[in-house]
Amino acid sequence: MATQFEEWRSELLHVGNIVQDADHSIGWDEREDRFNRYIEMLDALTGEEGFEHVLAVFESLQAEDDYGAYQTAGHAAWRFGEIPYCKALIHELPRLIVALPYWAGDFLVSIANAQGTKDEPTIRVFNDLLFELDPTTKQGIIGFIRREEAPGGWLCNRVGVLGNNT
Repeated sequence: MATQFEEWRSELLHVGNIVQDADHSIGWDEREDRFNRYIEMLDALTGEEGFEHVLAVFESLQAEDDYGAYQTAGHAAWRFGEIPYCKALIHELPRLIVALPYWAGDFLVSIANAQGTKDEPTIRVFNDLLFELDPTTKQGIIGFIRREEAPGGWLCNRVGVLGNNT
């Protein structure tokens, strides 16, 4: 028997897989209903629900074109605090780097942009958690970070901020 969380997660993953314009198998009304339900589910999160919920938020990012929905997902994930946010993001980064590199870069720059702000401790949290990973996963993420530090990359204005254990 599925738990309440499992049912919630299953629905979030379903509606978070935003129907793409080229998919004509799903009518426009159902597309809009799914999109609106996704936003509603994200908006309902308080950040008190537990780590599995913030992880599910990142797992729900699946579609190339999100029509603005994944910004709401990012905002919802931040409600859980910097440690759960960074843990969940790091858990999903290998998949996002391959499947949705745009979003991997967007989420990483949101952390790096904390440099010089009241949220700067988030950078240390991210870097500390990153360096706890197994070597292969860690190097894959650091490799992506370094590529995004090149001119025109997500992190070109934040070179050396992420992926350093200093």
